Amino acid sequence: MHVIVGGLMSADGKIAPANHKGREFSQYMTSQHEQLLHEIRASVDAVIIGVNTVIADDPSLTVRRAKGRNPLRVILDSQAKTPIESKILNIEEAPTLIAVAKDAPNDKIDLFKSKNVDILFSSTQKIDLNELLVKLSERGVKRVLVEGGGEVRWSFFEQKLVDELFVWIIPAIWGGRNAPTLVDGAGFLSAEDAVNIELKSVKQVEGILILWFSVKR
Repeated sequence: MHVIVGGLMSADGKIAPANHKGREFSQYMTSQHEQLLHEIRASVDAVIIGVNTVIADDPSLTVRRAKGRNPLRVILDSQAKTPIESKILNIEEAPTLIAVAKDAPNDKIDLFKSKNVDILFSSTQKIDLNELLVKLSERGVKRVLVEGGGEVRWSFFEQKLVDELFVWIIPAIWGGRNAPTLVDGAGFLSAEDAVNIELKSVKQVEGILILWFSVKR
């Protein structure tokens, strides 16, 4: 399984304002940026996001600005909190899978199933990412893109599951001590534990700096 993690952030590392509404950053995206992002989506078999991103931004996660097929949309949602009115459950252009914990509420699971959504139950009370990737592989998924948010990205880095990282840097400072960053979570406490990356390419597209890294093993 090849895992790509990516995201858009301000020059000071924020992926959203302090109110966690990441869509505020979409004003920096031009049609060319959207095309590039959708080309990346079209190059993978699945796109993974956390439920907090669904609630905050209500994305559709489809390929609209580029040629290519829609990837499987995967939501990490241990307690089945995805709003039933969210776009990802009501736009049927792409298949959707919701990964939940084994103790997720049955009434919400039934609502998800009414939307023709696949449900993947974790064997534990939290979503096991290694188990998830194995299950996705069994479905024929070979490349995944982790689009967010900060806590989800941290979980993949913490468990050393990432192969590539791309960072899009917008030319703005947003600040905010409570604003989410590209990678949140508990964080590493020593250089020995940190994930080391190697810069592979740099380019600027209509004001946004695009960096690609590979993860050192």
